[in-house]
Amino acid sequence: MSRTTDERRIDAHVDALVDEGVLDHDEATDEVWTTDDFERDRHVYYDTYLDVDEEEFHRSVADAFDLPSTEAAADRIDRLDVSREEFATYMALYARLEGYDTGELAEMAGIVVEVGPDSPVPDGVTELDDDSYADFLADHDRAVVTVWKRGCDPCEEMKAELDEILAALPDGAAVGGLDGEQCPDFCRTHEVNAAPAVVFFDDGDRLDVVTGRTSPASLAERVAELYGDG
Repeated sequence: MSRTTDERRIDAHVDALVDEGVLDHDEATDEVWTTDDFERDRHVYYDTYLDVDEEEFHRSVADAFDLPSTEAAADRIDRLDVSREEFATYMALYARLEGYDTGELAEMAGIVVEVGPDSPVPDGVTELDDDSYADFLADHDRAVVTVWKRGCDPCEEMKAELDEILAALPDGAAVGGLDGEQCPDFCRTHEVNAAPAVVFFDDGDRLDVVTGRTSPASLAERVAELYGDG
């Protein structure tokens, strides 16, 4: 895989990705984000590559880029700082797009990873990811982490009641939110297997996970059981 710094080349790649339905572009704000259609494709490859061990990851990179060995793949991964997310994105682009060479697709994958999807995390909570949630938990005696997903009707229903849900959570608790599909480490570590989800913590320890569409009243009852107050 390679890196591109030429702004005109980046702009050309972005235009091509918009034309190919990978990115959406708001001309009024000049913001870009990945389309829901592409995210459905990409997460097939996330499921395949994000949790593989080092040896399998190196073998997959060697096969994809016709490298002579897993050692050569490991060297390229280290030299270019290639993440599993970027590789999965490359594979999704490779399967979806025609007429682009390996270097162009690798450059496009880097752009798509930087752009990312439109976040499903609602305003009103601190947005977290796999790199930041541990510090968030360490910094707060009481914390609640909510988990969301794009294209999730139960998530949208809970967002419509967000003020009531926040009022039902523990007094003084810090409230974070993350994209479950983008945060496999958190979901694996804290046994979250569906969205929406509400994960309760005390002094960094997980107390409970509530998954699925849940009413503010039901959350308040669970808070009282876990913390002794609401």
